[in-house]
Amino acid sequence: MARPMRKNAVLKLGGVGALAVLLLGGGLQLASAGENTGSTAAQTVNCPTVRDKLPAVPASAAAGVERELANLDEEIARQNERLAKQAANPQGGANFINNAILGPLKSKRVAVLDRIEINFNRAGAQRPNLDALATCGLNAPGVASALNSSVKAGNAATGGNNTTAAAQTVNCPTPQIPAVPAQAAANVQAELANLDKQISEANARLAQQAANPQGGANFINNAILGPLKDKRQAALDRIEIAFNRVGAQRPNLDNFAACGLNGAGAGNAGNGNAGAGNGNAGNGNAGNGNAGNGNAGAARTVNCPTPQIPAVPAQAAANVQAELANLDKQISEANARLAQQAANPQGGANFINNAILGPLKDKRQAALDRIEIAFNRVGAQRPNLDNFAACGLN
Repeated sequence: MARPMRKNAVLKLGGVGALAVLLLGGGLQLASAGENTGSTAAQTVNCPTVRDKLPAVPASAAAGVERELANLDEEIARQNERLAKQAANPQGGANFINNAILGPLKSKRVAVLDRIEINFNRAGAQRPNLDALATCGLNAPGVASALNSSVKAGNAATGGNNTTAAAQTVNCPTPQIPAVPAQAAANVQAELANLDKQISEANARLAQQAANPQGGANFINNAILGPLKDKRQAALDRIEIAFNRVGAQRPNLDNFAACGLNGAGAGNAGNGNAGAGNGNAGNGNAGNGNAGNGNAGAARTVNCPTPQIPAVPAQAAANVQAELANLDKQISEANARLAQQAANPQGGANFINNAILGPLKDKRQAALDRIEIAFNRVGAQRPNLDNFAACGLN
């Protein structure tokens, strides 16, 4: 699959054999190499950092806040790419950048900052006022944008060699589910995706705890593992009910609700998929995604490779966890469609390839790209995960 524009691009400038390299990291910047061709180097957006301006984040708000901080950084990266294109191929008048880049960026930041404030409010904490952090300016050419993914309180700038302790991850048992009736497959898939989402959210909170410890010795048990057990029990109950509703014997999944902890940098099993024949490899968590144990039913399931991800920096863990959860959600959605196809076939011989496997590959590529970017943003070597995008069928 062709890589997006973040790959290095070779440009011809003014008939001279100069090279331009498009870099995506702390910000995108375009600089011409070789002789002076008169091309303008790209500026990057200069946005105030948010993480270091936040008050203590309530544990119940941590996952939501982390997601929104990642959204801020993704938006910075998108606008830096637009600035790089503008430097290579100027368009519009003198106010183009203000009107087409900085103005819309401010509006998007206002929405994200509002959601951060709401996360505090929902947790019963005082809502901070982040309005002053919405407006961005421009850095000089060659200066990278400051990002929130690598910013700690008291060190608001540079990312890279952050000394935060590596985060632990939750260690949850993979539910052993009997053969899933085709009529129940879509519901079971949705709940397996919920289980993986819950794991991702808990791991994001553990990453936040590693970066900014709070509470006493029992904080993780009381504020993370305890609520996770309750959420898992509810999802497992719904899986049992899905069997019961279609007249199948209701399994007892109570023993799969409680989770423990892996050591720092280790991961746990994903929940795989409910489907035919062989369960798929779940994507697990940052560092070590292991095979899940989805079990047999009438429909086929997608067979996706588990991404082999190197040790994940603590600063990138929350973002990586979120994308691994996205990969599992994508698998669950594809399996739900396969279950529907088994129950009610449609299309021709190529329907599954064109309508399910093809779009799944595109979605996985985008999620894998975002995992790579999460490494790059914190100064770690960017892995190449391209080979894990394409899926087959069990």
